[in-house]
Amino acid sequence: MRRYLGARTGTVAVAVEDLDDPTTRGDTVNDSYKEWLLNPGARVQTASIVKVDILETLLHSAAGPLTGSATAVADGMIEQSDNDDATALWNVAGGAAGIGAYNRLAGLTQTTPNIPGYWGETLTSAADQIRLLGQLVMPSRLLSAEARRYGLGLMENIAPGQKWGVTSGVPADVTVALKNGWVPLTDDSDWEINSIGWVHGGGRDYLIAVLTAHDPSEQYGIDTVDRVSSLIFADLRR
Repeated sequence: MRRYLGARTGTVAVAVEDLDDPTTRGDTVNDSYKEWLLNPGARVQTASIVKVDILETLLHSAAGPLTGSATAVADGMIEQSDNDDATALWNVAGGAAGIGAYNRLAGLTQTTPNIPGYWGETLTSAADQIRLLGQLVMPSRLLSAEARRYGLGLMENIAPGQKWGVTSGVPADVTVALKNGWVPLTDDSDWEINSIGWVHGGGRDYLIAVLTAHDPSEQYGIDTVDRVSSLIFADLRR
């Protein structure tokens, strides 16, 4: 990965947590799993991956799956990455204050929700995105089992045209719950491309976050994320 990224431009930060290979000490299994970080100090704008943070905040407040009219809005926000739906649910969640309160409970230390309400300009790190995904994937004191199944169900049903990124190199029979984010930072030659998700099946079970900034084009950033993701899937084979 370092060899590949050495020839790429922009900022790239990666976090991977291997849930299928817990660290062991003697006969005792440690609470943590193997985790890899690349460029851990980098903090970039979330773009649309913050929609998972919004969803988790609401699931925590509801103490279970969303119901009523909120379900259709959540479907649009996650499955279609609809920005109007995200704005509506950001406000329901209490904006930056509500998201920030949930993040503190979840142990996020490098994520700063955008106070004026431009949710895509929330700053985060790859490691924090792994912690956020872990609340959905692993047993959590913040999210009920029903809420976690609901959230992951949305992320496993992403619109076909948005299934790039952490799905790259992953066979069709392997399940991927994901959310991508993409936005020009200043102009069409300065892009943010992010992809986060949970990959399980095919002898793998891991959380992954690949965040990039200052890509010279949207496709350039997608290509970087795709290549990094495919390398990780291949190298985690059992």
